[in-house]
Amino acid sequence: MNSQSRSVTFVPLGQSATALPNETVLDAARRAGVPLGNSCGGIGICGRCRIRVVEGAGQLSAPTTIELRTMTAREFADDERLACMCVVLGECAVTTGYW
Repeated sequence: MNSQSRSVTFVPLGQSATALPNETVLDAARRAGVPLGNSCGGIGICGRCRIRVVEGAGQLSAPTTIELRTMTAREFADDERLACMCVVLGECAVTTGYW
């Protein structure tokens, strides 16, 4: 088992969750009861789970081809990701425009 913390903090809600191995930010948010929109079932095409990475961008997996396509089509900023696509590798903090 990896001893590195995979804690995701949801700002400004003040809630956090420890992600399980290979778990995405969306998965961790669901387990923590944090409201995070999505409508495509987590396959990376709707863009509703857009998050802004406040801290720890390097602690998330690299964008997948699907995520890059969606990010480009929806004109994501450099600090934005799809919560359903990024796997938590270490400590990070994220927010959305509606919290």
